[in-house]
Amino acid sequence: MLMFLEREGNRRLRRLGTVLYRLTRGHIAPHNRGVLLLTTRGRKSGREHTVLLQFFRDGANMLVVAANSGGRSDPDWSRNLKVNPTARVEIGARTQSVRAEQLPDEEAAAFWPAILQRAPSYNRYIKATTRTIPLVRLIPIIPNEG
Repeated sequence: MLMFLEREGNRRLRRLGTVLYRLTRGHIAPHNRGVLLLTTRGRKSGREHTVLLQFFRDGANMLVVAANSGGRSDPDWSRNLKVNPTARVEIGARTQSVRAEQLPDEEAAAFWPAILQRAPSYNRYIKATTRTIPLVRLIPIIPNEG
């Protein structure tokens, strides 16, 4: 029941989180949590969709967790990226185009301990679902690089 309420709350408060993030230039998360806005293009509608996500640095890249609060399926933003891997991220006042790639299982397994150390709440999502929760790498697109 708790996971259902969390998923439903996330879905209903998505717009508010986006507005607050932009108003505060990203200063809405606890001190040690990196958060970003990820804007994807809907795989069915073609419309832009923006979500607030915690991220983890991987050099110049960012990793995001497609946990969907432990739901049975990957979140919409993750499924959108499988169809169109080009997206946009906002970190603070900076906006950048990115290309998304899902980490292979072996590489994701190597990252999980560091993620769980910084954000142990993801462990309850892992326990709540039978699916493998994907990690998605967001790679900045340098202008004129493609």
